[in-house]
Amino acid sequence: MKKHILFLGFLLMVFGLRIDAQTLKNIHRHNQPVLRIPTHLIDKVETAEVNGAQVLQVRQLNGYVSEIPLSQIDSITHSDGEAVDPAQLGNLRYASVMGVISGPTGAPEMNAIVRSPYGGEETRTDPNGVFFLNNILVYDKLGYITITKPGFHQGSRSFLPLETGSNRVNVQLLPMTQSGTFSAASGGTVTSGLLQLNFPANAVTLNGQPYTGIVRVYAAALDPTSTTMFDQMPGELLGGMNDSLQLLRSFGMASVELRDANMNELQLATGVPATLTFNIPASLQAEAPATIDWWSFDETLGYWKHEGEAQKSGTQYIGQSSHFSWWNLDIPGTFNELIGNVISVGADPVSNAQIELISPSLGGAITYTNSSGAFSGRIPKNETLTLRINLICSTTNDWALANSESIISEESNISENFTAELNGFFQVSGTLVNCENQPVVSGYVQLNNQVFLTQNGAFSIQVCATGSYEITGFDTSIPDSTKASELETIQVGTSGLDVGEIQTCVELFGSVTDIDGHMYPTILIGNQWWMAENLRTSSYTNGDLIPNVVNSATWDVLNTGASCSVNNQTSNDASLGKLYNWHTTSDPRNVCPTGWHVPSDEEWNVLITFLDPEYESVTLGTWPTSASGKLKSINGWADPNVGANNESGFSALPAGYRFEQGFFLASGFAGYWWSSTEFAGNAWCRKLVNSSEDLTRDIEVLHVGFSIRCVKD
Repeated sequence: MKKHILFLGFLLMVFGLRIDAQTLKNIHRHNQPVLRIPTHLIDKVETAEVNGAQVLQVRQLNGYVSEIPLSQIDSITHSDGEAVDPAQLGNLRYASVMGVISGPTGAPEMNAIVRSPYGGEETRTDPNGVFFLNNILVYDKLGYITITKPGFHQGSRSFLPLETGSNRVNVQLLPMTQSGTFSAASGGTVTSGLLQLNFPANAVTLNGQPYTGIVRVYAAALDPTSTTMFDQMPGELLGGMNDSLQLLRSFGMASVELRDANMNELQLATGVPATLTFNIPASLQAEAPATIDWWSFDETLGYWKHEGEAQKSGTQYIGQSSHFSWWNLDIPGTFNELIGNVISVGADPVSNAQIELISPSLGGAITYTNSSGAFSGRIPKNETLTLRINLICSTTNDWALANSESIISEESNISENFTAELNGFFQVSGTLVNCENQPVVSGYVQLNNQVFLTQNGAFSIQVCATGSYEITGFDTSIPDSTKASELETIQVGTSGLDVGEIQTCVELFGSVTDIDGHMYPTILIGNQWWMAENLRTSSYTNGDLIPNVVNSATWDVLNTGASCSVNNQTSNDASLGKLYNWHTTSDPRNVCPTGWHVPSDEEWNVLITFLDPEYESVTLGTWPTSASGKLKSINGWADPNVGANNESGFSALPAGYRFEQGFFLASGFAGYWWSSTEFAGNAWCRKLVNSSEDLTRDIEVLHVGFSIRCVKD
């Protein structure tokens, strides 16, 4: 039964807003807009009861209705700008997505935060870079996730959600590598690969105020002719233009971030744009139009936003940027949806295949099949395209062509099965079971160093060569937790191999949540469970607040517990954690989550000697050791990050420290961690630095601010 109320009128009265063609209505969930619609498209807004639940219905003049449960709405705002007609996106619903997050070398990235901006759901990648997000909020026509990790540009992926089954994505994060510097007062020029940036004088702000210091530029330009672009770029090649979605072909793409010496984010001043000059790759110069559309990536909604045009000058494109995120040079076009299934000649699903689509007008695009062989994507209309099915070769870590055929895209969406001949491939099959010998609900297999999904525990992998392989199974059925099997070596012959059941019972990776609700990944190192991130709680375990002390003079005289953000910037908390004086570690209210504690000096010794049995851990002072590289995160440290391989999964990051006089030092260059062990009026601590493999065991005064890692009771 519908209940009509004057809901729209009430909202306008509350917010004191005008309605015109430039105004957007933004409906928010978890402070992120899940619906952004031009108000000139709206007929009326009302509440209704649908299947026993109260929903907000936004009815457009064309009859399309968006329905959002009232329980999911935390605010409604209005703004000026552009938006896609929600009819292009469809209704909000739920879907699942899994994927593998890697770094610049292709190695997996552990502890990356994977988040659904539409619904706020999040998880973290496990030691193999794998994540699962089940039942996240998506649109019928658009799903979207973001990936963040210290030391990297933000990654993301948009996708056309499948009706059933999990959507499969691969994302390669780009490291935050400094491209150059310039003086904000005088401006300057910085070059990064195919990109040149020109900044005018007095063009930079910090927290909305003029900034005149040195600007560090972190730019990453992608090669639009390389297939690696599809794993590295944000979202997908999908843009919003004139209220509609368009499929894009890129002629150049780059991420640009500006930071000060303390890594605080800088932005361009209003009305003072920077100039971006892209070198057009030689193979694209003949096709490059004189004027090309210019786009920035909308990190809230997950598609590219049309910003104007860039002009061709010789073999370069020149565009103006009013803000910094990702920018892209693209030709837009209309598209159909393609829903496909890849099966073998024997009608078995082919999972984890790379689907490469090549268009005469819009170039290439890449997606991946899920555990049941299904994939989805967008293709240009009225063209004959080439569809290639590639399978990963676990012996060479490269893609091998399994099948190629032409498909015709006219005016309608396509749903089709594709058969992979699999000539030259050999099948490895089996079933993952848990400790109770039941098929795992959610899991994957790692063959050599490649990841393959399971479906109800079963897996079928196509390998490109006979011989010896290493295989491990992983059970991810419990969110933010991973159990593994023992590593097994198998021999694959010309008839393939059925490995039977693989039991996954070794607890490998987990999580713990503090009193404030912050979740931390945990890692088993030897016989100790450690948090794999620095502590960032603002409260003791009993709920009492830990004083947040900003003032330097106050910090210097405290003999009770206190905390602060690195450089007094709360934006650093998520990546670097907070800094605490030692009095916080000894407080009986416990700064660590329940069941966890600040490690003693001896517990630090156990960790380090497990990683390097020859390390002289009982000695005061600084010693080179392989344990330092095994502890340090590969990215997030200033160059050179000597010896870092993060083999332990500890993922140490350099928060620096707060000196006893209250000022901050060494963020990005060194990490300091408290122990709970007092010594002669001071306390033991551990230190790592970027410039060597040294690890320091030292004593320090009690009111210095260091990081804390907790260890399980």
